[in-house]
Amino acid sequence: MHPAPMRLVLLVAVLAASLAPAQMLNDQGPPQHRLVHKNTFALRYNPLGLLYDGRFAYRYRLYKSDEKALRDNFLGIGLAPTASPSFLRIGPFVEFNPLTVLGFWAALQFVQYFGSFDLAQGFPGAQSDFSDKAIKANGANRQVTNGWELTLGANFQLKLGFMVVRSFARLVNGNLKLRDGDRIFYEQFYDVGAPNHGWFFTNDLDVVYQGLENKLVAGARYTFTTPFYDPARDYDPNNAVQQADNSMHRVGPFLAYTFKFEDGAKFNTPTVFLLVQWWVKHRFRTGQDTSQALPLMGVGFQMTGDFLSIK
Repeated sequence: MHPAPMRLVLLVAVLAASLAPAQMLNDQGPPQHRLVHKNTFALRYNPLGLLYDGRFAYRYRLYKSDEKALRDNFLGIGLAPTASPSFLRIGPFVEFNPLTVLGFWAALQFVQYFGSFDLAQGFPGAQSDFSDKAIKANGANRQVTNGWELTLGANFQLKLGFMVVRSFARLVNGNLKLRDGDRIFYEQFYDVGAPNHGWFFTNDLDVVYQGLENKLVAGARYTFTTPFYDPARDYDPNNAVQQADNSMHRVGPFLAYTFKFEDGAKFNTPTVFLLVQWWVKHRFRTGQDTSQALPLMGVGFQMTGDFLSIK
């Protein structure tokens, strides 16, 4: 396999993370103090990538309630490591769940690119070609570099009988040390031309069926991503094209199966998942660089657990 297609991103990891965003217990609310972990391993195609994403957190219950809509509340702090063959990310995160159905979080991660697999690469502006072919062709321009990425997130989920509606929104600001003249960079986590020192937004919306004692999740996922470019800062003045629409839409089926639930177990909720999404809109994945008939495909495994007894 040629390394050039290795566009390593977090999308599949985000899919896995959304399987149990609050790591809710089945038979009770959370204890006053909780030390949890969540580990995700994912492989994806179009673009191709391999990723590990981890979360290790201490959580403090805010109040006690027996109501399912209220009981999984907490304030948490932890460490978020992410690794792939081309980069390492690590940093602290905080999370706040005032209700079972609603959660907010923020992560600040140091990012180190190793210069492998044609990454990282910067580009003169939002109009630039950052397709897989362009990244492969410009492999000699890859950089060993580092920087920071701030992510602000909000999770919402509502269950009506066997149906579940979930939304996972992220607002991301990346800051890398790029070469002079580079205004954007290829953000492989989200497959987007990200403005350096600027923001982009992405949201995953799920409508799924949950059955077999909550072990099976099957339904559809719609993903929307858009960067927010500053015309005075993020566009290449030497490019004759003065506008660029780098927003993206994907939709397709999502399937996951959890083999067991054991409240308080150190090894819990072992889950396998599959995601297939067709690109409805993308500058380079709807015919210009790859066929629109070729979907994004992801498979992975996730496990969670408690380090402390919940009794």
